[in-house]
Amino acid sequence: MNLKNILVVILTCFNAATFAQKAETTKANITLVSAFSNKIPENAQTNPPKTGEFFIVKWNESSYPESVFWRGQGGWLSCNIEKAVKKGKKYVGAPVEIEKIKKGQLLMFSPVTGGRFPIPAEIPENAKNTIFYKTAGSAWKSFPVKKISKK
Repeated sequence: MNLKNILVVILTCFNAATFAQKAETTKANITLVSAFSNKIPENAQTNPPKTGEFFIVKWNESSYPESVFWRGQGGWLSCNIEKAVKKGKKYVGAPVEIEKIKKGQLLMFSPVTGGRFPIPAEIPENAKNTIFYKTAGSAWKSFPVKKISKK
C-alpha cells in the first residue's frame, strides 16, 4: 500500500469517527415542571441508590420511554421512571408500568448509581446536565436542565 492510499484510509476513518460523534440526538419532547435535589436519609435509600436529584416532567411523546439517562457532572446514570404525584407542595414518585405511560402524564425521573451502562456514540462528550431518553425506534433525545433547586 502506498502513502496516498494510507492517507485516504486515515482520512476516511477520521471522517467516520467525527460523523459518529455528531450523530443524531434530537430535541426532547418533554416539559420540565421541576428539577430539584434532596438529601435522602440512609434509611430511605433504595437499591440501587438514588443520587438525590429528581426531575418532574410532563411527557409529551406519543409512545412511552424505553430508556432514560441523566448526564450530570458525575457521569452517565440510569434513571428510575415513576409517576409523579403531587402531595401538598411537593412531588413524590409512585410506581408506573412503563408501557402504560401516556402523553400528558407527569413523570419523575430519578438518577441512580450502580450499573455499568456505556455512553452511546451518539451522545456528545460535552453534554452535561442533560436528560437523555429514547422511545420505541427513536434516536436519543436530549433535554438540557439549566437549574436544579435544593429542597
